[in-house]
Amino acid sequence: MTRPATGAPYASWIFLILFVLTPLTAYLWPFGLAAFTPIAAILLIPVFRPERPGLVWAALLALLIYALVSVLWSPVFADQGVVSDYADAERQTWAKVVLNLGLYAVLVGVAARLPVRTMRRQAVIFMVGAVLLSAVLAFEGLTGTRLYHLLTTWSGDAMRPDLERRNVAQGTYSLALMYWPAVTLLLRRGWRRAALLLTLGAFSAPLLLGTWAPFVALIGGGVAYWLVRVLKDRASVVIGASFAAVILLAPWVVLLCEGLFDWAGARLGASWAARLDIWSFTAEQTLRHPIFGWGLDGSRAFLPFMLHPHSAPLQIWLELGLVGAVLLAVVWWLLIQRAGRLGPQAVAAAATYFVIGGLSFGMWQEWWLGLAALTAIWCMAANVGVEPNFEPVIEA
Repeated sequence: MTRPATGAPYASWIFLILFVLTPLTAYLWPFGLAAFTPIAAILLIPVFRPERPGLVWAALLALLIYALVSVLWSPVFADQGVVSDYADAERQTWAKVVLNLGLYAVLVGVAARLPVRTMRRQAVIFMVGAVLLSAVLAFEGLTGTRLYHLLTTWSGDAMRPDLERRNVAQGTYSLALMYWPAVTLLLRRGWRRAALLLTLGAFSAPLLLGTWAPFVALIGGGVAYWLVRVLKDRASVVIGASFAAVILLAPWVVLLCEGLFDWAGARLGASWAARLDIWSFTAEQTLRHPIFGWGLDGSRAFLPFMLHPHSAPLQIWLELGLVGAVLLAVVWWLLIQRAGRLGPQAVAAAATYFVIGGLSFGMWQEWWLGLAALTAIWCMAANVGVEPNFEPVIEA
């Protein structure tokens, strides 16, 4: 068990505010996590006590260093590249990735050193927030985002129903990542009705709001949870190896399945058809620079066709090539081994994040990286538990 952090009362207030704001932000402004999470980390810098990085952080650092080196050949940084205007700081991906990794190391490191009693109090806030978020999102799905419509109309920001639905649906991704640590805590406290409400909301809201990725990811998390229960310590090896294989084989699997993609695209609707086309295109472009990739943020070289491939394994291959794919596979292998020490809820949450990242979003998006850090902290809270004699297994 790690020693308590200096300034624990101050840090506990920061995490209390963060835990309260997270479900509210997930519902009202999901991308706001890109702002609130780094701000919390900045406020925690005075009480952060750096230690020798573990293997996960070392692997992440190696990936980051290679990504920064790849800027040298990235077409979006070339003078004559397709996207050559990088005056706008918002588009400085390399700088944002460096900043995020540093700040989230602070956030997770301080959380890992919070006293057990403090973490248990924070866990209650987290549980309640997760249940309320699941109930609100399920209600919005059943009523056609009625509450969100009232709020936007009252604030003078009324929008089209389809945009309201899209905005509310973004919250299901945060909810999916909150689910496994939250339901674990609820069941340990004996709050079975609240756990049932959370489960119904977490699994129904994505379907009601038309976001399939969180639903599929929760199923994947459930499989991972079951594997840990059945295989015990061997589960981390099996799951880690499976994730590494998905990363390393991703473009080749897509190329083999192009015919199936054409068939599926004609039946899944315009959105999925476009995504499958992007995946096929990404795999084909990967073959042009398979070893070192196109360079960090190289996906932008293919604007306006795509901003990013909507798949982390494919994006890492496209931008950082085989070298980057191997490094990311090592990161996930080590991460799953670490999660296995925290319990099945941590492995399930990691699996949920992996599946969502494989189906949606750009892997360098700030709010998505922020959710990775928050998921780690939520799993720590679940690991601490509620039993008086339960000792956490937490490492910075």
